[in-house]
Amino acid sequence: MDKIAIDAVNMIKYSRGCTNLLKVCGGINIKKLYKNILLVVLLLCISVSFYFIQIFIFHDQRDTGFYLLQDLAFVPLQVIIVTVLIDQIVKTKEKQNNLKKISVVIGAFFTETGVKAISNMACFNSNFKEISEKLRIGNGWSDKDFQKIVKDFKETEIIIDSKSGDLNELKEFIFSNKQNILSMFENQTLLEHNSFTDMLWALYHIYDELSYREDLNNIPNEDLVHLSGDIKRCYKQMIVEWIYYMSHLKREYPFLYSLAVRKNPFTKQVVLNKN
Repeated sequence: MDKIAIDAVNMIKYSRGCTNLLKVCGGINIKKLYKNILLVVLLLCISVSFYFIQIFIFHDQRDTGFYLLQDLAFVPLQVIIVTVLIDQIVKTKEKQNNLKKISVVIGAFFTETGVKAISNMACFNSNFKEISEKLRIGNGWSDKDFQKIVKDFKETEIIIDSKSGDLNELKEFIFSNKQNILSMFENQTLLEHNSFTDMLWALYHIYDELSYREDLNNIPNEDLVHLSGDIKRCYKQMIVEWIYYMSHLKREYPFLYSLAVRKNPFTKQVVLNKN
């Protein structure tokens, strides 16, 4: 009974708190509305006053009415020019600036962590050879080539087997890059890039799954199947984002693209250099 009474009291307090909050928010909105109405009335009074002064001085109501209607006729054009055209130009410019900021962050991720993460997960990929043949990105690739490879890759079945690689090594790699991954979540510009954020969540989820298990050398078969699905989801999303990143470099930064091609995790050259 005591517990029920305490819960009831807490509910009453919560309800009162919500009511007070609504009153405060409502008060703020009413004040803002009142100020807006006052401003509109004030501006209308000033405008009407000037028209009366004009009629009083020049004694010509016809011209005053003519110019008033002419000004009113131009209002829709002003709305079109300011609201539609200029606003659209500003929004487009802001979007381009945000995309540039996002591209810088994505570039930093793949330079520091992304390419290495793909290489670390490649050992779990049973059909890596088949996939790598499609992802031999070259210096002569065009936008159409990148668009085609993204479409083809999304339709390609990736076979992941969590038993074929070292889960401890993957866990250590993600842990060593944990701060870099977490810092990406703190970047506000990435909130507009849902697919990249989803990929980061998929990567961090693998770390959560591996950290949850004490002994990665003795994992039940059901857990291994689950881990294979997690790695597959992250691996595929990361490769798609990497292709988009390479396409952006080719278009905007050809000198960086040349180096990125040589560091392609799907070429034999990278494998040989690692060994």
